[in-house]
Amino acid sequence: MLGHLLAPVVAAAPDLVARTYIPYPAAFGGAVGTGGGTDPYTHSVGAGVAALTDAAGQIATACPGTALAAVGYSQGAQVVSQFARTVGAGQGPVAADRVAGVALYSDPERSSGSPVIPGRPGQLAPDPAPGTTGAAVSQVAFTAAPAPGGGIASTSGVDYGALTGRVADICVEGDLSCSAPDRAALLQVAAQIAAQADLRDPVAALGSIQSLLSGVLGDTWTTVVNTDFQIGSRSVDYMPAASLAQRLTDAADPRNPPPGPDEATAAAGRWAQITTVVAGDPLTQLPRLAAQLSAAFGQLVTDNGDLLDPRVWLRYTDIPARHTGYAATGLLATGAAWMTALAHDLAGRHP
Repeated sequence: MLGHLLAPVVAAAPDLVARTYIPYPAAFGGAVGTGGGTDPYTHSVGAGVAALTDAAGQIATACPGTALAAVGYSQGAQVVSQFARTVGAGQGPVAADRVAGVALYSDPERSSGSPVIPGRPGQLAPDPAPGTTGAAVSQVAFTAAPAPGGGIASTSGVDYGALTGRVADICVEGDLSCSAPDRAALLQVAAQIAAQADLRDPVAALGSIQSLLSGVLGDTWTTVVNTDFQIGSRSVDYMPAASLAQRLTDAADPRNPPPGPDEATAAAGRWAQITTVVAGDPLTQLPRLAAQLSAAFGQLVTDNGDLLDPRVWLRYTDIPARHTGYAATGLLATGAAWMTALAHDLAGRHP
């Protein structure tokens, strides 16, 4: 996929550009039809980020006058996105002003409804590379409308910090990787669980998914008990700070540490308090608490309403073609034009 973008850049500016592919164990748990190795998806992404971080640091040290650009597709886009956020926050292997541009295609961590230039709604041309006038880049425009929905692995807003304006997040409607329905929290939970699972054979898959799902429910309940119940001397109320859908999604996300022994002990103690209060006045407390929890589960259904809406799924009738069709739609060509323009601007030329 990325060869279709990078080859034209090298051909257009052979004396200005060098490309490096980052080797890492791209994998999705060995699931049939996904290609790659057998590492769980999240392990694969972590290895990719580490490899990209190391390569960027080496290039920046060896070539102090060279600007960097990064391009990623699908899982590779998730790798590049995490790298870019680290750089934008000032915690990466290179300073943000060394990164001329970042192009993400089909990013699973794309924020819901993100514009093509994240953080810059309505902006069509990326910002100039640092230290340039941006004369060539100003002639490039990403004119495709932002895709609805967000990445299937997205959990919150994405902030590129100092790189904002120089990141393009390109996604087409119907690509489930980056344009999943908004009201489909359980789909994200399933993706997070599958991303951690061993999918090499049915027995291993069943065991790993069952183990992970049990962990998700346990972690979710611990957080709910510790956070979302208000306990008085004579009353108990379920007053959630976040919906059950969000709690489930957060618990399934491997980037969030699970509750530790102290939290589990605290939850057990709080549940004992809840039980004592309800037992002291069951006719009042139990119906109210049951109604509050029922409403929460009703909201969980609402939060996943798009999973039940056939009109939504009409957008996903040809997922493989949408996911792999960025060259056919011309979106890779726009990325190539941007990278070429960056090279000319950095060299002080206009193509």
